[in-house]
Amino acid sequence: MSQKIPDALRSVKHAVAKFDHAASGNVSIIFGIAIIPLLLTVGSAVDYTTATQAKSRLQAAVDFGAVVAANNPSLTQPARQQLAQSTVLTNLGALAGEINPTITETEPSSGTYQVTATAAVPTSVMKFVHFSAINIGAKATAASSAPTNPNSVCMLALSQTASPGLLANSNVTINASACEIDVASTGNPAATFNSGDNFSIPKLCVAGTHILNNAGSISALSSGCAVANDPFAGRLPSVTVGACTVSNQNYSGTVSLSPGVYCGNFNFNGTGTLNLAAGLYILKGTSWNLNSGWTVNGSGVTFYFADTSYIQVNSGVTANLTAPTSGTYANILMFEPSGLPNSSFTINGQAGHSLQGLIYLPSRNITFNSMSNVTAEALTIVVNSVILDTLNWNIKSSAYVIPPAGTAAASAPRLVN
Repeated sequence: MSQKIPDALRSVKHAVAKFDHAASGNVSIIFGIAIIPLLLTVGSAVDYTTATQAKSRLQAAVDFGAVVAANNPSLTQPARQQLAQSTVLTNLGALAGEINPTITETEPSSGTYQVTATAAVPTSVMKFVHFSAINIGAKATAASSAPTNPNSVCMLALSQTASPGLLANSNVTINASACEIDVASTGNPAATFNSGDNFSIPKLCVAGTHILNNAGSISALSSGCAVANDPFAGRLPSVTVGACTVSNQNYSGTVSLSPGVYCGNFNFNGTGTLNLAAGLYILKGTSWNLNSGWTVNGSGVTFYFADTSYIQVNSGVTANLTAPTSGTYANILMFEPSGLPNSSFTINGQAGHSLQGLIYLPSRNITFNSMSNVTAEALTIVVNSVILDTLNWNIKSSAYVIPPAGTAAASAPRLVN
């Protein structure tokens, strides 16, 4: 928005200045007083025109934000809020910094998504009579139909070449009433199942047809089927990794840690309790080794693996970790950037634990081991390949939902008001 006074207003001021020099003092004063209302009238018109133009651009940006929100019904409200806000700000461009809008996304009814924005447009002339800004607002609601398949993919193994993409060792039990496991591998074998395995889930979808099955009948198993796509690639928040804030530590007893950048080797020796304050933990060139007997507590925490760093959760560790429910990293428990080399990652159980949130580690070959005392975890897991070993696991999807392949797509979002 230009802060310059238009030519018409400048002409009036110029005329006043000329008259002031030419006329006598009394006439000049009278004319100067008389011209003030005219100046304010012209200036008000300028300011209101600027505000009207800003409101029009704000409405267009909010319209687009509502459509984007409706196009992502699987996201949680905090995640949609973040997406809608960034969409509106991006569409406003430089104007966003001038009017500083407040943006809110809500779901007023099932399948409808509303974005509202309020802002204050600075004035050029009216500020001289104590009207420093003109308030504007915009609202838009968009709708789309929901997918017809009520199930979701809670575990997605992305590798198309891993052999196997899913290895279920003996005595693996997965209980999930609305949770699907998808394996993208077409290797030989694409998946391996051993004796005592039991999958009480709606579907176990393996892209390949070469299955090594020593478990007998697995009613959920479907080979040669279409697996879900990775819906998170390129869409999770970017992280700026700064300098190390904590490096190379050995801990025991009761330990409290805060968000920061962790580098080097961290050993949690003997037995103890690790309390994690809420926030983002960036792991860079590091490994955490949690020995048996440790309890880890963290509510509202997110782990970002900047490279092949990892956390070794050994057997006998009790881990109670939940992702944030709002903010930039809402519902993200663990994630990493794309393009990392493949590496291993192991999460052992046995002592009992609860994990809640999205685990997005597409470069990792992850092993879940000895999870015999696990509560009903809400997890969405995206990895390179999976090994399941001696589990009795009750699981459901987290707030980040992956729709199965072939799910009837929602109709194109449309503005409804």
